[in-house]
Amino acid sequence: MTYNILLGGQNRDLLERYFAELEESRRMPDVIAIQEASQPTAVELARDYGFHLVYQGRDVGGPVVNGKATLSRFPILEATHFTYAFPDDARMAAIQRQGYVGELDEDRGALFTLIDVRGRPVALYNVHHTLGDSGINAGQLWQLQSVLHARDGVASIALGDFNANINVKHHYSLLPSPIRKHEPTETVRDYESRYGDVHPSVGDWGVGNIADVRVRRALHALEHELPDPLHRARELRVRMPDGSHMRPDEARELLVSRKVVKGCENWLRLQDVADMSTLNALPDATGVSPATGKRFDTFFASRQLEPLLLEVDHSTMASDHLPSIADFQLPEVHH
Repeated sequence: MTYNILLGGQNRDLLERYFAELEESRRMPDVIAIQEASQPTAVELARDYGFHLVYQGRDVGGPVVNGKATLSRFPILEATHFTYAFPDDARMAAIQRQGYVGELDEDRGALFTLIDVRGRPVALYNVHHTLGDSGINAGQLWQLQSVLHARDGVASIALGDFNANINVKHHYSLLPSPIRKHEPTETVRDYESRYGDVHPSVGDWGVGNIADVRVRRALHALEHELPDPLHRARELRVRMPDGSHMRPDEARELLVSRKVVKGCENWLRLQDVADMSTLNALPDATGVSPATGKRFDTFFASRQLEPLLLEVDHSTMASDHLPSIADFQLPEVHH
């Protein structure tokens, strides 16, 4: 699982209830990557549910924004944090472009953890990338790939909050607007046709930084090394608030069936399912939360790891992000 829990677990009661429900229903993942984790929250989760723990972050001066924690029920062989290079002159230039400091005073990076999965090493890279400056986001994707190359041959998973809409990686749509109704949102043009100028509770207006070709190019390069399970998993699904499941293709069929009134609350939620969105949205002036169409939280995994399932969990509102869950299978070793 990867889950940005919002400012160290701001909605504490909802967060504790969610993890308790995972444990009670025997759905607790073997590995959990948490972003915006405070050290106390990470330690309590590890203690309460029997995880080994790796943590990196600062817990000084208020709520933690950049803390990352990796919890594993498999033994941890090695761990370190790779801090991305961010020279002072580049940082100041980015702050001037943005007009305020915001997240740009933080040093982002990848929390590396090597785990032993029944005698097989698997490398995990837990990330929380910069949102507001697309050039910095692209640079962090390239730096992540440099880190990955140091472990060539080891089964690897890069997971976390990439702060870029992972769905929108293609450069153009072969079919004209309006959106290809039975297809996922894959391009900037597709996104703007389906969602317009949405402002989610996290992220930015409209399509966001993925409109920058530098981000898409860096994502293409990362996916060449570690393919996105969205295109490989045997099963794609969204867990609905009532605990039921819906596939993205089922949601897209309903959106074009005229069985659901366009623009109603159910229509908006079907849009969320259709693109496996992982962001929540702020309510608009009428109190209705628009669909965001943004999947910031995901996994990129080595080809030797077969993705059996990719799920986005819409059953909890504990954070402005939604948990994403994947099941991977290691190939059998024949002696």
